[in-house]
Amino acid sequence: MMTQNLTDLDQHLAERFGGYASYHCDDASIIENYGDAPADEVDRLLDTFCNPPSRVLDLGCGAGFTLCRLAPKVAEIWGFDQEPDLVEVTRQRAAQLGLGNTHCVLGNVAVADEVNAGLPDAAFDVAFSRRGPNVTPALLRKMKPNAFVIQELVQGTLGVKPLFGREPFLPEVGHNPHRLIAQYAELDLVPVSVKDYFFDEFFGDADQLIGSLKAFLLWDWTMPNYPYDEARDRAALEVYVQYNTTPRGIRVTHRRSVYVFRRTEVRRFPAVPEAKRLYSPYV
Repeated sequence: MMTQNLTDLDQHLAERFGGYASYHCDDASIIENYGDAPADEVDRLLDTFCNPPSRVLDLGCGAGFTLCRLAPKVAEIWGFDQEPDLVEVTRQRAAQLGLGNTHCVLGNVAVADEVNAGLPDAAFDVAFSRRGPNVTPALLRKMKPNAFVIQELVQGTLGVKPLFGREPFLPEVGHNPHRLIAQYAELDLVPVSVKDYFFDEFFGDADQLIGSLKAFLLWDWTMPNYPYDEARDRAALEVYVQYNTTPRGIRVTHRRSVYVFRRTEVRRFPAVPEAKRLYSPYV
């Protein structure tokens, strides 16, 4: 665990995590949201659903920027993240701001024992995930019966993975754009709203694009990570650059979705309310 002051720790983590932890990078590419950004929609929803009596859970709290912004508006807010240094910088940020209603917990959402040990049961009115992990059965037990879930989901890019040979052979695996709705129905979470976004990112040159191809653009959660390799991928890069160079730079089009779910009983067969699916993605 690091012992640096907050400024030094932020500088180190910005270099290490960048936008993944919501840090601003001076050499970042240009993002064009065309007047409506998914990040703004998440902020609007959080301001709508988080109010003074609320107990809130930030799943994948990152460097704690959203947690600290919401803390003065709610009764209590908890951050949960698997990166020790991000948990530490969130704690320091909250302490420096004098926020006494925050709790930061180190743990992996995918490990039920860590969720059960770190978070109180039936405690949260709102849980949110800003490009972070999904809700799991263990996390559901930490939420109140009428809780809401706000989630921003990265849906990938248009055309990048197929050109670079990183599109999985079975397109139905992980490629249903609203698979989260069916998945969360198994947890008795039903959609309140769904909003899809397409936005462009412009890179100054091929080297800058390669940096993102190595970091995350070619990553697919269903497959091992195979980032950009110069010998293997140079030909695909040249084709992509040829057809996607604009006056603003080399364009990559991203897709994201912003969801709101509410916790309530899902009756799949109205005539047989006790009926449940034979298969669950959590089994």
